[in-house]
Amino acid sequence: MAAAYAAVVSLLNSMDLVKNHPLLSTCFDMYQIESLRENLDVFQDFVEIHADSDITEEDLVRRIAVAAQMAEDIIEVEAADRIRGASSQKSPSFLPYLQKVLEEMDSIKEKLTGHDSHLQVIPIIGMGGIGKTTLARNVYEKSHIVRHFNVCVWVTVSQEFSARKIYLQALTCLGGSTSGMDKSDDQQLSHELYKILYDRRYLIVLDDVWSVEAWDKIKFFFPENNNRSRIVVTTRELKLVDYFGSSTLAIDFLDDKNSWDLFCEKTFGQQGCPSELKTIGRRIVEKCQGLPLAIVLLGGLLGKSPRTLEYWEKIEEDKSLVLDDSGHGEGNKPLEDYEIDVPKLIKFWVAEGPIKSKTGQSLEEVAESYIKSLVDRNLVLVRDVRHNKKLETCFVHDLVRDMCIRIGEKEDFYRVHRDIDGARHFIVDQKTARFYPQKSQEKPSLVHPLIFHGKIVSHVKSRLLRVLFHDMDDLDYTFRQVNLRFLSVGLPDSGSFMDTTYSLPSSISLLWSLQTIIVFGSPVVAPSEIWEMPQLRHIQMSSICLPDPPPPSDEGIFVLQNLQTLKTVQKFNFTEEVCKRIPNIKELHVDYDFDEQEEASPCYHLHNIGCLNKLESLRYSCYGWEYGGDSLQKLKLPSSLKELSLWDCHLAWSDMTMISWLPHLEILELQMNAVVGPEWNISAEEEYLCLKHLYIHGCDDLIYWNITDSSNFPVLETLSLVSLSKLEEIPSGIGEIPTLEEMHMHDCSESATISAVEILEEQDSLGNLILQLQLSFNYQTEAKMWKEKIQELGFTCQNVLINGEYYHSS
Repeated sequence: MAAAYAAVVSLLNSMDLVKNHPLLSTCFDMYQIESLRENLDVFQDFVEIHADSDITEEDLVRRIAVAAQMAEDIIEVEAADRIRGASSQKSPSFLPYLQKVLEEMDSIKEKLTGHDSHLQVIPIIGMGGIGKTTLARNVYEKSHIVRHFNVCVWVTVSQEFSARKIYLQALTCLGGSTSGMDKSDDQQLSHELYKILYDRRYLIVLDDVWSVEAWDKIKFFFPENNNRSRIVVTTRELKLVDYFGSSTLAIDFLDDKNSWDLFCEKTFGQQGCPSELKTIGRRIVEKCQGLPLAIVLLGGLLGKSPRTLEYWEKIEEDKSLVLDDSGHGEGNKPLEDYEIDVPKLIKFWVAEGPIKSKTGQSLEEVAESYIKSLVDRNLVLVRDVRHNKKLETCFVHDLVRDMCIRIGEKEDFYRVHRDIDGARHFIVDQKTARFYPQKSQEKPSLVHPLIFHGKIVSHVKSRLLRVLFHDMDDLDYTFRQVNLRFLSVGLPDSGSFMDTTYSLPSSISLLWSLQTIIVFGSPVVAPSEIWEMPQLRHIQMSSICLPDPPPPSDEGIFVLQNLQTLKTVQKFNFTEEVCKRIPNIKELHVDYDFDEQEEASPCYHLHNIGCLNKLESLRYSCYGWEYGGDSLQKLKLPSSLKELSLWDCHLAWSDMTMISWLPHLEILELQMNAVVGPEWNISAEEEYLCLKHLYIHGCDDLIYWNITDSSNFPVLETLSLVSLSKLEEIPSGIGEIPTLEEMHMHDCSESATISAVEILEEQDSLGNLILQLQLSFNYQTEAKMWKEKIQELGFTCQNVLINGEYYHSS
């Protein structure tokens, strides 16, 4: 992004020099110069807005940088020739490639914001990897486009069309909860979508539409409001063009010159291609056939690889690296709409064993660096990032998936839906288990099948099974797989009262290499043998009751040196012995649910939590605190904490002082009466030096909140206030925090909400256009009332979103 920004700004400066030079101003086509300037202003806004974000549209960003650099080179060469008197002719038109991209964007923006009041469908057509989604996403995210429409919705359709999935995606994008919609039929969902869109100016992007039939099934649920609503459709299918009956934007392949320029920029940056690699490099680029995605991927690969003729010749001969858009084979699901859970993927990689340890880094940290490397090479695209900047979800282009399958099968690493002879891994799920050959039982030592999602099929057997995702339907099968390293199990949900528990068998200790166990659904009671599994790295359960560790045996004490994650433990007793057994724990969730029948003032040795000096994330809840005695008063926190979430703890606001002393704390959540009392006064000595995200939800005793000044939260980025019905106002000094980007409020008092708008209004008048206020309400009538109230009070600030819609002052 920095390179693109620098290139655009540099080009703008060069054009200013030409315009203001007495000799050069008459030599250039100034109409073309000014036209280019207007378009470049759009790109400058784009790179400035996204300068600090982890956007996934690197293809377009790189193309902008290359094109801007080319334009500046041509201008400077021409200017040098003019100054030296080498030519007396006006310069020819230049930079057709950049002009073409700009024209494409201008065409879309004109259609989106044009004055035709009728609902219009705008198709973008081109083959896979040509940049349809990139172009649509860039326009979709432009701030003036967002402001032009009341609501904007992005839906991925894909080859496996599902009307229900589209309705749920759209409703989720509109800010609604889909948790209660599982029992709704398709007609109810479509009517709900129609009702929300009715009488609003909307922009809908339907990405990756494969057929006329798919469009026919959903088109009736986008109302004709006669208010300049628009629908953008990206597709590979030419036959859809005539069907839509509107002008189409077709994205062509890159020509040879622009293909080479994009490849060189991606591979070498500013250094340029070495002369000895130019010939073979051009041959490699020719294989990409002008497809931007293929060029970017190969450039990313070669940019991180040995720059030798021998290596490049090997790449040229490797047919498996060629991207094929011949369509998806039967059973192959397009992955652009499939989100990959990055934390789970990291655990999966560690379990499978390909991650090599590095000094000073855990295996998980090494695996995370590998994913970031794949992102840098554009092989993996980021979808969601957590507040701590760690990757949450990612996805891959379906063409990249096909390439990976070809490489994996070529290397005999795995098979997908085929014969397993010679393969080390075989991928199978509930739908495709019938493909798993019976003869695999004859040589189980050669195959590592991966069972994904669903019930176990009886004939899928292997003594070398390492990774297993399944429903708990065959316990004997599960605990016979002694080589399991990753086990994810779904138990029947016992309901909101969690009164049905499941006991893990003592035979779990036979899983000698088990690293990760994930159980969701019913609460779990673990056997004492779990303390004798030193290879465990992650224990993640909806609810787990852990017994005290057994006393030392003749074999000594088992220490879970590798254990990093432990959640969610019920009434965990932090004795010194327990803390010695988990010295390297990083993430810990503990619940203490007391009742009136319980023994008064039980001691859980909470002061020993402070001894866990590797702990980075702690979630602590204490329901029924009035029966729990003074246990919370003994809570001590390690200085290593980066994330702290407190629930129903009933601390006093004065206790927050000890939290302000945590030197590395970045995320603080105070949930459901975590802190009680009417007043939170923060003195000058209380400084949350590293805190970036503060959430106060459901602490409804709070009336007065006072800070000394912005130095109490010097690097705060996000403030979220929910269910604070008595809070009178947000301290005005909050608005003076230079790093603050977002305030979110829901179900707060009227006076507190108005104070938030006042803070935004003041910052807006000072030129702070970064800060954004999001107001959310349970009902649209309430949202409408607040729009009218803000209007009546005379506020003119623009960065206010009310239930996901930008507020427009009249």
